[in-house]
Amino acid sequence: MSELSNMRVLIVDDSEASVDILVDTLGNEYRINVAMDGDSALDVIRRNRPNLILLDVVMPGKDGYQVCGELKADESTREIPVIFLTGKAGIEDIVKGFSLGAVDYIAKPFNTEEVMARVKTHLENQELHRKLAKENWRFKTLAEAAFEGIFIHENGKIIDVNSEGSRLFNRDQHELLGRNIMRLLPLECQSSALNEEAKPWEGEITNSFGKQVPVEVRTKKFEFEDHPVRVTAIRDLSLQKTIENEKMALQNENMLLKDNLKERYKFGNIIGRSPAMQKVYEQIAQAASSDFNVIIFGESGTGKELVAKTIYELDHNNNRAFVPVNCGAITESLFEREFFGHRKGSFTGADRDQPGFFDEAHQGTLFLDELGELQASMQVKLLRVLEDGAYVPVGGTKPKTAEARIICATNIDLAEMVRQGDFRKDLFYRVHVIDIELPPLRKRKEDIPLLVELFLSRFPSKGGKPTLTGKMMDTLSSYEWPGNVRELQNTIQRFLVTNKITLPSGGSIPGEAEDESPDFNDGLGVALDNMERRLIEEALRKTMWNRGQAADMLKISRWTLQRKMAKYDFNKTDDPS
Repeated sequence: MSELSNMRVLIVDDSEASVDILVDTLGNEYRINVAMDGDSALDVIRRNRPNLILLDVVMPGKDGYQVCGELKADESTREIPVIFLTGKAGIEDIVKGFSLGAVDYIAKPFNTEEVMARVKTHLENQELHRKLAKENWRFKTLAEAAFEGIFIHENGKIIDVNSEGSRLFNRDQHELLGRNIMRLLPLECQSSALNEEAKPWEGEITNSFGKQVPVEVRTKKFEFEDHPVRVTAIRDLSLQKTIENEKMALQNENMLLKDNLKERYKFGNIIGRSPAMQKVYEQIAQAASSDFNVIIFGESGTGKELVAKTIYELDHNNNRAFVPVNCGAITESLFEREFFGHRKGSFTGADRDQPGFFDEAHQGTLFLDELGELQASMQVKLLRVLEDGAYVPVGGTKPKTAEARIICATNIDLAEMVRQGDFRKDLFYRVHVIDIELPPLRKRKEDIPLLVELFLSRFPSKGGKPTLTGKMMDTLSSYEWPGNVRELQNTIQRFLVTNKITLPSGGSIPGEAEDESPDFNDGLGVALDNMERRLIEEALRKTMWNRGQAADMLKISRWTLQRKMAKYDFNKTDDPS
């Protein structure tokens, strides 16, 4: 039996005579569906997706052009090949049909051999694409691990692209699929995208924001079932060009910073692969490569101190002290003693010299958490030090020089406080040189599985590490987390003790150990499916949703894993990649 025999062909024509001819011609080779008008055709396509459509142009109601336009506008039907059937095959009609997305024209009256040949050609072409897509899974893991943007294309049409390629052009991966790669590249680069050349092409591409990105482009050709396919690697040279213009003393440091940015889900001790966190990583790298003051905005529990420590650790002065200060705990009467220190004998009980925060952070980093909690008089004293670079210890006479980098953090809208007159404008602008906005956890829920895995591995538990069920992960992903990452951490710590996920919304979900008995009323098939789903879910969780590694762990092919993920409805919201 031909491997095309199970393919479904939809015939759409209001002429019974034409339908009879086409059914007689194709019925012995393919599975046939028939529709007599445009609306009926669209209904059939939604219920039973065909592999190819033979579409009459002139019909009552919606004509073939309208039907084709609707199909190509719908992502779920866009790739179905459409062959127009028409008694008018003029140049204008043909051009209009192809512009709507049709792949061919067959003129009436039909030549049955021509009909059979063209249908077979397009179905074989579709089957080749299917096989090629299957083969692409073999390359996917390597492609995703590459620092270059990887584009697999056939006759210029992009059939696969990795996430780095998507980032280079600032376009969604699905938006790039099916596009002609030549339209993304400058004219002088197009030869390098088609041919294997001795030297890579160097130049600039333009992303969707109109930004020029320096790149290196080279291509490799290979055959798939006597079918030529090309792999084009586009390497971002922005880092290289930047380093060439930096001072030699900072060169190695900045290379490390940029390399860290290429990690998929981790930057220093910060975890997250969401676009929001990738932006934070870039801002941290920029802050660490300068000596300017930094202010970090974010709700409570988002990790502001962790970001401050990461900036400090990446800074070239990280061999000096990092001094964290909770401004909300500093009273007005103790401000000068705490920040500037005091001399022996300056007040009752001062039996020795005591350094202040600025002394402890000398040539290091002073982290002022909850800056917005400082009262107006304390703001004035802090501003004076930041402006003059000098302070005098309590009971002292000689000024000391403040040599510390200032990193501030707040969960309060300081700009609004300035407008209300509750925070000094001059102090705001003094600390507001580089600003980093930390997203709340509810705005980056794709990072929740990564954070859960981190906390599960970080904290000890009795009797081995318990496993989170799929229902638990769904609950964690749907909760809004007003306490952000800190609340999630506390929830996982409780889980490790109680083996239950308990949230303020009420109720609790037991762990696997308490809910592992199968329901015999479901039967063996359902029980096996449930077990298989849990195994797949556990493998994905342990590999941070890396499908290639999960497939290896399960000892199945990546293609098989993809089918099973579709079978058990692992939604995109489940996948943090």
